[in-house]
Amino acid sequence: MKSIRLAIIGTGGMANAHAGRFSKMPGVRLVACADLQRERVEAFAAKWNIPGAYTDYKALLAAEQLDGVSVVASDRVHAPIALAALKAGLHVLCEKPLATTVPEARAMLAAARRSRRIHMVNFSYRDCAGLAGMADALHAGAIGDLRHVDASYLQSWLVSTAWGNWRESPGWLWRLSTKHGSAGVLGDLGSHLFDMLLWLGGDIAAIDCRLQSFPKGVPGNRVGPYKLDANDSFAGTVRFRNGALGAVQSSRWAVGHNNSVYVAAYGSKGALRFDLDRDGGSYEIITGRKAIHDRAWKVVPCRPVPGAYERFVSAIRSGRPAAASFREGVRVQECLAACVESDRRQRPVVLARERQA
Repeated sequence: MKSIRLAIIGTGGMANAHAGRFSKMPGVRLVACADLQRERVEAFAAKWNIPGAYTDYKALLAAEQLDGVSVVASDRVHAPIALAALKAGLHVLCEKPLATTVPEARAMLAAARRSRRIHMVNFSYRDCAGLAGMADALHAGAIGDLRHVDASYLQSWLVSTAWGNWRESPGWLWRLSTKHGSAGVLGDLGSHLFDMLLWLGGDIAAIDCRLQSFPKGVPGNRVGPYKLDANDSFAGTVRFRNGALGAVQSSRWAVGHNNSVYVAAYGSKGALRFDLDRDGGSYEIITGRKAIHDRAWKVVPCRPVPGAYERFVSAIRSGRPAAASFREGVRVQECLAACVESDRRQRPVVLARERQA
């Protein structure tokens, strides 16, 4: 088995998930990491026994012999890092959202296609066996023609300490600050939701969305250098190209919800639903006249599916693309941009029928 040499660029909290998964894979070596903060990157390298630690990702790319990189830096630098890695001939796994603008995302997809390298976005809920099984059932026609989708992603860390005190953690504070590269809850959690909507329902024709940033109860709505102006809640509706409708929402103020992901699909012959709080390894279905009449949902256990990290390494070895690619990342980026534009205009936004990417 050929050894796969990888680097992780960005060593914040999520980087530990990447390192933890890659470090357990036979034939995979983490040989380098990079972060602007020397103390943090050196601590990360020591924790995961990574020999190369850099404070400049360009120096890392120039010095190391690599097969691929994981881009786990803040959203605003996804594009330059991924573009540099692709130019160096490397495979790229990028955290979501793919970029901060649609032109950036399209440029990343174009570069990936030119390079003929593996390109993936870490939409991590594609790793949930229950959600993957639900998507397969929907696409196989289990509930007939799709009519409506309901999707939500709810957290409560602005009003709870379950994940720590956000007021004291740069890892949370940057997510509340546009100056520090955050696209708010829309970019963070909404990117997952729109990937789910596109995965389940296909192309989206129009979006109507409202974004909100509520006062955080701190003087001047600021903590040190962090101005807390990024959206922390959004709610919207979508119309799919196939005519189905959808409702989508997310908030960091959802008291009682630690990390709740819920999606339901209603069709002409039944319904499907996935609830991460209940079980990530199964979905529920209701179909057939008697079950529909009795409102009798059936639990469907699902076999585990390969995670994004495993799919990335497998794709490098086989040379065959794996989901979710930068193309899916572009589609999600178009939806996020449409949400922002819809909120600015206070009316629905129609997405272009012919995608340029």
